[in-house]
Amino acid sequence: MELKLLTKKENQIMSILWHNEEALTAHQITEINPDLSIYTVQQVLQRLLKMEYIRIDQINYSGTVLARFYTPNITKAEYMKFLFGEKSTFELASNFIETSTNEKELEALEELIKKQISSIKG
Repeated sequence: MELKLLTKKENQIMSILWHNEEALTAHQITEINPDLSIYTVQQVLQRLLKMEYIRIDQINYSGTVLARFYTPNITKAEYMKFLFGEKSTFELASNFIETSTNEKELEALEELIKKQISSIKG
């Protein structure tokens, strides 16, 4: 699959899917972001399916109606790597750390780094 730059609407819907652990229907996406119309969501989902950014996880009942449940086919990290490239990932993280004033975010990053180092060491 060749990654392509997402439009604003595609990015909005991908963000919703990335931030939910369960697959979502088009209707559920509009409930999460009421600024998106169901028609827009359905069109964008079709484009994302064609681009292979998402897949249909299941077809099941949502209330009394059969609906498609969509889930991401790529991770947010994979898309970010595509956007910023391999070399800039370190620069991006370094810049964020150096400019952040949010102590909780920095502590959370520190914990993630510690976990990753310990998993590498095995």
